[in-house]
Amino acid sequence: MAEVAEMRIRLEELSFRVLQADPLRIGADEAARAVRQFLMRKRAGLAQTVRVSAGTDDVILRAEGEVPEQFLDEARDLLGLGDVLAADEEFEVDPVEFAIEVLPQAVPEPDFEHEVLRSRVRHFPYPECEWFAISTGMLTLSDRQVLYEPEWLIMTEHGQQNGENTVIPIADMIKCYRGEWWDVPCLMLETAEVTYRYGWPAERGELEFIFDVDEWLEALRRLRGGP
Repeated sequence: MAEVAEMRIRLEELSFRVLQADPLRIGADEAARAVRQFLMRKRAGLAQTVRVSAGTDDVILRAEGEVPEQFLDEARDLLGLGDVLAADEEFEVDPVEFAIEVLPQAVPEPDFEHEVLRSRVRHFPYPECEWFAISTGMLTLSDRQVLYEPEWLIMTEHGQQNGENTVIPIADMIKCYRGEWWDVPCLMLETAEVTYRYGWPAERGELEFIFDVDEWLEALRRLRGGP
């Protein structure tokens, strides 16, 4: 008989690496969506097993099966959730460690990279594209770059890997525009050295990762500050 296990995570327990936002300025719905996307990005199989939903002020993870606790433990490790020290524990600390250093000016906040869009796509090499060179993966747009992460790495007979991650800094883009491969609408990203072509995947996936060329073009043009 299948068992159901549940784990609740307070928003302050989640790191910026998972949320891509300040935990103190994000709601439960946004946090649940960020956790779901993080699990899908890091371990798609686990993301399909663990259901993520928003609570009142926390994120709820549920798993069902013969050993649901193992799925939740794996999710906990992946999210980087450490054990919280008991409140009644006492420690002896050297008072010198509590010395306050007065700085001449405030330390600037760290310059975090912010995620804008994420879609599941196919990469069609440009200008020539052989069927064996096509790959499927996740395309992520941040305020600094476009990152393509293929789902599979293929080893050649020479021991080289095909399908490594591709990083395209926004500052390096000459232009972005709509193209196609056969009858598949594609996003074209042109740099001085290479033109990249990304289109719809072969099969329809989760709605939150649907690839919309117009949406990507609008976001890219906004980030690049021009048409």
